[in-house]
Amino acid sequence: MDIRENWDIEIIPGAEITHAPAEIIEKLANHARDLGAEIVVVHGETIVEPVIEGTNWNAVNCPEVDILAHPGLITIEEAEIAKENDIALELSARRGHCLGNGHVASVAMDVGAKLVVDTDTHAPEDLISYDMAYKIALGAGLPEKEIEKALNDNPQAILKSKGIL
Repeated sequence: MDIRENWDIEIIPGAEITHAPAEIIEKLANHARDLGAEIVVVHGETIVEPVIEGTNWNAVNCPEVDILAHPGLITIEEAEIAKENDIALELSARRGHCLGNGHVASVAMDVGAKLVVDTDTHAPEDLISYDMAYKIALGAGLPEKEIEKALNDNPQAILKSKGIL
């Protein structure tokens, strides 16, 4: 059975490493790849949940991570490492996690790190339109050129690097 018979969305196998001990993020990311995850995301140090300190650091230093989701008050150094390791930082559509978007956007733009807009979807009603993603990026303070990158160029680059596009 193919879910695409019912919904007009592309399904990509992936994993989000969430609330795990920071020191085993690399091991978990490698295990996720072994199990078939094409995209590996790490749940970052959002300001609205008690995420283990060091999660952002370990995520941006892990070559198997593609996206650091809702990284909250990410440091400049962590964003620089994310850039060096080609790990995108997420601007989140999710209530609560989105409170850090302005900081994440500012730090990422300062160092040239990649940004993506994501939903952190837990249910179908969490999915958003392109127009809403645009508004989230704009609300985070991205200029038009950076919005285009966050909504189109950067996600496509991730998919191409994984052989999905």
